[in-house]
Amino acid sequence: MTARDLPRYAAKGQRRKLDQDWLARLHQSGFPPSLRAEVPPPPQVLKQAVSEFNQGQYWQCHETLEELWMPEAYPLRLFYHGLIKAAVGMLHLQRHNYNGALVKLRDTEYVLAPFCPSFMGVDTGRLSRDVSLRLRLLPDREEDVDWRPIDRLEPSRIILETQM
Repeated sequence: MTARDLPRYAAKGQRRKLDQDWLARLHQSGFPPSLRAEVPPPPQVLKQAVSEFNQGQYWQCHETLEELWMPEAYPLRLFYHGLIKAAVGMLHLQRHNYNGALVKLRDTEYVLAPFCPSFMGVDTGRLSRDVSLRLRLLPDREEDVDWRPIDRLEPSRIILETQM
């Protein structure tokens, strides 16, 4: 599979289908070395988004990452989308929004899996473990939520493996 196998950009109504197609291929086949070779160095704005995430500014992180995500081609587009979902999921946890947190953090696990254990200088494995821990603390039913164990966790952080 190469980046030319699927369109670089599609109309909004087609993006979900393309996301699903790309993710299915990446989950089935892994992230091919040929595609990793096409990945550019991390942009400076990614460092800004990571800083915002690590400061608990999840909404601002989401906004910053959207600048990268919206025009990006596949598969890099999915990496940014996974980080966005992580930021939004953490925001929902912070606000004690059970359904929002559950959906976005589950999405994060699935979307970031092909980019683990690291991608573009981001320790995606650690972020995925942080997300998984929080999901394990969420019960099956909203009415059974005890937010105290989640609130006591160390804040999740995105670790950059390389200096940008």
